[in-house]
Amino acid sequence: MAWEYYRDELIIIGVLTTILLIAVLNFLKSRFKRRLVFSLTLLLVGYVSCIIGLVLVRGWDGMSWSLIGFSLYVIGFITYIGVVTYRWFKARRKTHS
Repeated sequence: MAWEYYRDELIIIGVLTTILLIAVLNFLKSRFKRRLVFSLTLLLVGYVSCIIGLVLVRGWDGMSWSLIGFSLYVIGFITYIGVVTYRWFKARRKTHS
């Protein structure tokens, strides 16, 4: 029943949740947690804002909540991937030198 009416929202929420869970699990296993706190916070704030816009607020206000939340989510995800990649290359360069 819910799938018929909210198909797009369920797909969006599923994808965002999966990416967030992978980032949190990576954060928990990481040795350099302090460097990842800012980007993980952006991910969480963007996720919550996007969910609020999709679920609780309707109309143009809901769309603005969703867009702001999604943009924060993407910025947090890009910075998270950037920090992890930078640390990986830095560690790899030290071991090969």
